[in-house]
Amino acid sequence: MKKIFSLIALFFVFGLSSSAFQEVLEGSKVCFDKKTGSYSPYTDGCFVLNKKTNSGTASFSEYYDDNNNLFYMPSSNYEFFAGDKFIGFNNEELKFYEIKDKNSRLLSKDEVQNIFPDYEIILISEFNRNKKYVLKNSLFKSRKILLLNDTNRTFHKFFIYPESSRNALDKNSKEGMIKSLITVYGKKNVRLKHFGGDEFEVVVR
Repeated sequence: MKKIFSLIALFFVFGLSSSAFQEVLEGSKVCFDKKTGSYSPYTDGCFVLNKKTNSGTASFSEYYDDNNNLFYMPSSNYEFFAGDKFIGFNNEELKFYEIKDKNSRLLSKDEVQNIFPDYEIILISEFNRNKKYVLKNSLFKSRKILLLNDTNRTFHKFFIYPESSRNALDKNSKEGMIKSLITVYGKKNVRLKHFGGDEFEVVVR
């Protein structure tokens, strides 16, 4: 009986973790509480904000009220709800922000780790002078890593290679990719490559 209870509890935890994130994609609506300055998933009767994507090269997110007035443009181009927090990710910076009211606060490594407990965080500053980071992994195992930028570098035109290593936030969604969520398979290296040659490489041994 104790084993059965433990299995049920474990199933509940995994079920909860798999549905803990709710993406806010282009055309989505969110609620804004004027008293607390907090955001929440859309429900009827709230003060509604509509997400649009800026047409500029960085494609930053913009939130408009129902009168099509710009309410706030956060420091991110992709947003999601993690529990009761409204989180923005900047794919050019590889940085996470908490969005509250009309402010975007940069999250620390520990705060990001709390959101993604299944991922091993690798800081950009931990790569060596040759822009390589050595990661140990078994031949038949996979490891989840999260590249977090703690420098002033930008990664606007970088992409992950191989593409199969890049994880969607929600595996049921084909959109809303976070560039720095990566799965390392076996002994295969993963590269954060720039058009033109510059790259960071996770060397797997």
